[in-house]
Amino acid sequence: MNPDLLRQRRNLILISLALLMSNAASLSIEKISIFGTEISVGNAPNFQACAWVVWFYFLIRYYQYLRQEGDLQIIKTVKSKFDAHSFAYVMRKIDKGALTGRIIVKCRRFGWNYSVMEGGEQPWDGAETETFSGRIPMARATLWWLDGLTHLLVHTPKGTDHVLPFFIAALAPLASLFF
Repeated sequence: MNPDLLRQRRNLILISLALLMSNAASLSIEKISIFGTEISVGNAPNFQACAWVVWFYFLIRYYQYLRQEGDLQIIKTVKSKFDAHSFAYVMRKIDKGALTGRIIVKCRRFGWNYSVMEGGEQPWDGAETETFSGRIPMARATLWWLDGLTHLLVHTPKGTDHVLPFFIAALAPLASLFF
């Protein structure tokens, strides 16, 4: 990971946690001590507004540096777990031990559909026909996506390195709304 990205991530997490704790604990800042020098805060709401500007700046900077990292394969990691679940589900539904074609799973309006495509009789003709199709229940699909997200957040460093700072940053304004 780029050292500049690490610095931006640290800054975003620190300002977000400071805002989160100040909102959750109803802290009021009256004095700030910098290198032994005490500074009195005359207008605390203005100080809080400045802290939110700094938070927004660090959020934008983290996002910019994260974009320079290239493809983090976050969506691919979640989708691979979803695909594994959907493939197993379809194989159980069609009651087959092996498949000579392919399975296509697509999101259609308010649900997920699957199609089993099998090749023609001759391997060179390239014609595929749909041999089975059906719907995947939305509750199952949602659980599969959540399983993929859990896998990303718990079992890979992508979750803590790249996703968690955004989650912590999102908690800061939410805390200010509810506390």
